[in-house]
Amino acid sequence: MASSLNPSLLLMGRCSCQGQSEEKCSTSILYQLLNRGCQCGAAQERALLSPWATSKAASEVLLKTVEFVKKLPSFLALPPQDCAKLLQEGWAPLFLLGLAQEKLDFHLASPKKSILLGILTEKQQQQGDSGGQYREKLGKAKEFLNQCWSLDISTKEYVYLKGIVLFSPAAPGLLWPHHIHYLQQEAKMTLQEHMSSLYPGAPSRLSQLLLTLDALRTISARCITELFFQPIIGNTDMGVLLLELLYPS
Repeated sequence: MASSLNPSLLLMGRCSCQGQSEEKCSTSILYQLLNRGCQCGAAQERALLSPWATSKAASEVLLKTVEFVKKLPSFLALPPQDCAKLLQEGWAPLFLLGLAQEKLDFHLASPKKSILLGILTEKQQQQGDSGGQYREKLGKAKEFLNQCWSLDISTKEYVYLKGIVLFSPAAPGLLWPHHIHYLQQEAKMTLQEHMSSLYPGAPSRLSQLLLTLDALRTISARCITELFFQPIIGNTDMGVLLLELLYPS
């Protein structure tokens, strides 16, 4: 698993579409939506309160996440049906791990820097008092990010955590569930070996890292779609977008 989950694959400081053919990039629905009046690059702080800027920043993280998955040999060796189902089942927690790794700080108390506050404000304006439910959802996302940052998770650790999340034998309709379970166990064992070699005096770190994955289960894919992607994708099915990214025509 160590060779399959190469940490260097996460070092993507460029636009996620680079390295693909121009034709393949242009056929991706999400790519087309992102490029309507926007170019690859950091958004201005004052623009982060707009729903479009929020979704653009989130979409760039999602694109990087899918590119990471597509470069894993152990993932590509699976039947295409299983690849699609694993991505559709695991994209939301993988996306949140990507947010944490990118260190995108959605600080609710600072209007200047808060992407999430922009989403919250928009939802409250649309739904009045019912906007409180979105504050609760944002709070869970923020709590997860803070938990990751407090552990100062390394690039390698993020790779192994993503492997554990991605290779979930619980995804419905898998053709190779036993092999996928093996891949998940291998990711856990590789993470454990990594922890033992780097932190021999801190055996609790492994448990702390795995607890972050438990926190992910409290944040649904529907919630993530609502909070981060609706201004860009509207009513488009996220499953369709993921398949477009996984298998560009």
